[in-house]
Amino acid sequence: MSGPTGEGPATGAEGFAPPGGAAARGREGAGGRRAGRRRAGAARRGRTGRARTAGVAGFAGELWPRRDGGRADLGTGCAAAASAAVLGLVVVYVLRWWLLAFLVSAVVALGVAAAVVGGSVLTGLYFRRTHEVMFGGGRPEDPPPGEGDDPAHRAYHGGPAWWDLRTIVGRTWAASAVWGVLLGAHFAVHALVVAAYLAAAWTFVGVLRVVDAGLLVVRRVRMVCPGCFLRLGYPAYLCTRCGRRHGAIRPGLRGLLRRRCLCGARLPTLLLLGSADLDALCPHCDRGLEHRPGEAREFVLPLFGSAGAGKTRLVAGMNLALAQAARGTREAYVEPVGEETVRRLRDSERLLTAAHRTGPTPPGREVRGLTVRVGAEGRTLLLQVYDAAGERFNRSATTEDLTYLGQASTFVLVVDPLGVEAVWRSMTAGERSRLSGHRSRVRDPELAYGAVRDEIRRQYRMSGRRLRPRRARTRLAVVVTRADLVRGTSAAPGGMPPEEWAARTLGLGNLLRDAAADFGEVRVFLTASVADGSGTAHPSLSALLRWVLAGESAVFAGMLAGSAPGSGEGTAPRGAPAPLGSAAPRPERVGGGR
Repeated sequence: MSGPTGEGPATGAEGFAPPGGAAARGREGAGGRRAGRRRAGAARRGRTGRARTAGVAGFAGELWPRRDGGRADLGTGCAAAASAAVLGLVVVYVLRWWLLAFLVSAVVALGVAAAVVGGSVLTGLYFRRTHEVMFGGGRPEDPPPGEGDDPAHRAYHGGPAWWDLRTIVGRTWAASAVWGVLLGAHFAVHALVVAAYLAAAWTFVGVLRVVDAGLLVVRRVRMVCPGCFLRLGYPAYLCTRCGRRHGAIRPGLRGLLRRRCLCGARLPTLLLLGSADLDALCPHCDRGLEHRPGEAREFVLPLFGSAGAGKTRLVAGMNLALAQAARGTREAYVEPVGEETVRRLRDSERLLTAAHRTGPTPPGREVRGLTVRVGAEGRTLLLQVYDAAGERFNRSATTEDLTYLGQASTFVLVVDPLGVEAVWRSMTAGERSRLSGHRSRVRDPELAYGAVRDEIRRQYRMSGRRLRPRRARTRLAVVVTRADLVRGTSAAPGGMPPEEWAARTLGLGNLLRDAAADFGEVRVFLTASVADGSGTAHPSLSALLRWVLAGESAVFAGMLAGSAPGSGEGTAPRGAPAPLGSAAPRPERVGGGR
């Protein structure tokens, strides 16, 4: 039966009603109901208390560990962890290769990303430093030219290319520290580009020099200083703005086609580009070269002979003959070059008058070539005539100073017939009386010839040439002057050939034989360094010049042939000098020179 409270039958000691009677059961009924109510309340209170106790116990468990140390829960956790670990290991074992591939791919991807970002940053740094150095004004300053160097900035291939590379590498390394190692490829490529540029630039330098030298050889241009007589490989030049001296202006480390002086002026480095228009200096003696060397072929013509033989008058006569030939030829000109040449040849016409007496060249006068620029039909020739005092040819010691002899291939020996004792004795007393004032006291011409020949041999030997080379033949003109004075005398050649008259009357037979053995070609000329009343030079001078310049160009020979009407093909008159406008036969060659 259920209790009054509707709860189920009582259990336990208090809820069991033993048998014994109805009264007892009645009395006990009321008490049982009260006890039941008490038990129900106690049960309700017990449930509430157990709940409270459980909450307190849980809270207390959190504050104070259980007396068993939580071994049961720890064991359960460890078992669960072990199970998870085993399961994880099994999964890892099963998927080990996939996981390894994933890890490697992740590492590689991260590495590539880091490399790309870092490489981009380093590359940007490298290009920034390159721009700063090459275009942003951060280039290192060029070292100043050393002693003996030309006052010009170095071209980019002459050093700055390497200096820029070194500066770029240094600044990039300083900014990137050890990470600059990653730019090794950039530096290597930059170095290869610089090396290729330098190889191309220096190859171009070599090509320019070869072309320039080749043109000089083809045009037969040899440059000789009229002051020190030395041959010039290339002149020195003065800057057009500041006047600084540039000793080696050809293409090189300071420029290809042009170089930049320290003052900023740009100068051409080749004759082809106009360097001949600059003020030139001799690199050996620093004298000014007013004839613009390298622009045209230079023809060195030394005159030698005893003192008073008539060399100075002969030079004036040849200059006058050239000038008159140019005036009679279309597009031709003769221009004295240099102040000294202009001064000494200014009055050639006056010097050649019959009444003018030309004194000998002072022995102490400095020997300097008289340069005349001759042009005709687009051809130009620089004629350098050297007239040294006759006293210099008396001794070998003084002849050694005439180093221009080694630069020439055509020579002129000047002989005064009145100074030859045999000629003087062959004249009558009246002739000697009339000509005594014109006679020079000269030594035997063979002495001057021997001294000059020996010096020519010595200088040729020093330069590796021979006096009688097979191709570039040496030539000697034996010029007998004062033919106008000899004409009409008992010593006049008459119809005798010039070489025969020189050998018999002048006693030059031995000299002519030696000359034929020493030189490739020898000619004898009988000239008169005079001008007629109209100022026209004697045609014998044009004949001599035609032979002298015959090896240069037919243009000049034609110009001179047209200046002497009726002179025909001759280079010297036979016998007495022909009158102006008369024919002048061709002289004979002595000794069969080649």
